[in-house]
Order: sequence, then structure tokens, then C-alpha cells
Amino acid sequence: MWRFFYFAFSTTFGIAGFFWAVLRGDQREAAGKRFRTKWLSHVPYRLGLRMEMEGIPHPGPCLYVGNHITYIDPIVVLMHVDAKVVAKAEITSWPLVGFGASMVGTIFVKREQKSSREEAARSIREALESQDSILVFPEGTTSAGPGTLPFRPRSFDAAFLAGVPVQPIAISYDSPVVAYIGDDTFIPHFFRLFRMKLIAGKVVFGPPMYGEDTCEQARNWIEDELMKNELKPELHEPTQKA
Repeated sequence: MWRFFYFAFSTTFGIAGFFWAVLRGDQREAAGKRFRTKWLSHVPYRLGLRMEMEGIPHPGPCLYVGNHITYIDPIVVLMHVDAKVVAKAEITSWPLVGFGASMVGTIFVKREQKSSREEAARSIREALESQDSILVFPEGTTSAGPGTLPFRPRSFDAAFLAGVPVQPIAISYDSPVVAYIGDDTFIPHFFRLFRMKLIAGKVVFGPPMYGEDTCEQARNWIEDELMKNELKPELHEPTQKA
């Protein structure tokens, strides 16, 4: 329970600091980046995240793409890179999380609406062309594995048109409790997750990829990496969020 209060207090305090900075005349984007950096410097550790990191994050503008298991996936990646996140629009209704995500420049998409998907793709390309990196989970939903769901290609097309590389990221956790799938809802899952003593796992950064066919290249690399961790038996299909 104390972890929930630590999360709530730290996030609320950070939001208040964001608005104070904007009222003083700071740019919203700069204030949001400071909030994100400070929050990431202590909250994940206090919540019990202990993720092993392998590989080298690309140092320049990049489209980071990862497999998607749970809502803490962006946190474990953003602990190592500076990027704007693409997320489903329903997150805006989650207590504190949605508001905080809005402040730090998250690109929200209603995946069931073609117009929203097209607008998100334009926003991704514009951000990449402006030398901002983007983090996206191209499966479009969470899954417990093994393996990945098919990747959606729009963000990869945006990276190609913007002339930036794609870097695949393989994410895995030691406990199946972490997966946010099926009929899970945020608050009950949050309490179940953060009752765990530690949330351990691994985040592996792959080689930067260039060209028009990076969608399947990235998916194949991630699946190969997950297979090394024995998370991808060949005869099963991924279990996904409803």
C-alpha cells in the first residue's frame, strides 16, 4: 500500500511543479521533460522495478519499438532513453497516469479510428523530423506472449520518411503477474502488481535498423531475443489484452 501512496504523492507533487513552472513562464514541453526526468529518477526504484539492461540505446533521433506486456513497459524503457511515447487514448482516463502522460508530450491514438491512427502517424513523423525520438509499441495492445502479435507498420513508415533509424527493444519480466491482459482493469492490477516485493526482468536494446522493411525486421529480432530467454515456445499463440 505504501507504494501506491508514494506513486500518488510523487506524481501529484510533480504535476503541481509542472503547473508552477508553466505559470512562471517556462515552456510546457521543457517543464514536462523536467517532470519526467525527475519522476523517473526515483519513482520506479521505489515501486520495486529492478530491470537488467543490455545493449546500447541509439544516441540520436530514433523510433524505439518494443513488445508490449504491461503499462509499465514505457517506464522501463524511458529509464534509459529520452523519447515521446505513443499510447492508446483510453489511458487519459486513468487516475494520475493519464494526466501525467499528457503533460510529458504523449501522442495518444484511438486505434479503432482510422483518422486518429493517421493523425498519430503524422505526429510521429513531425516529431522525428524535429529531432525528437519516439517510443511505440506496434502490436497495438498488450500480450503475455509467448512471442509477439503482428506489428502495425505506420510508425515504421514514418521513421523511413523522416530518415531516422528504428531500434527494436525486447522486454521481459520474471513473473507472469506483470502482464496486463484479458479482463484486467488498471486499479486492481496496479495493487496486485505493486504488492510484489520486486518487479524484475530485462530490457534489451537491439541494433539500429534502416530502410523500408524495418517492421518485420524489428519484430523478428524481438522474437529471436525473447526466444533466447525461453519466453517464446513455437507452438503457442500470444495471449493478448481483450
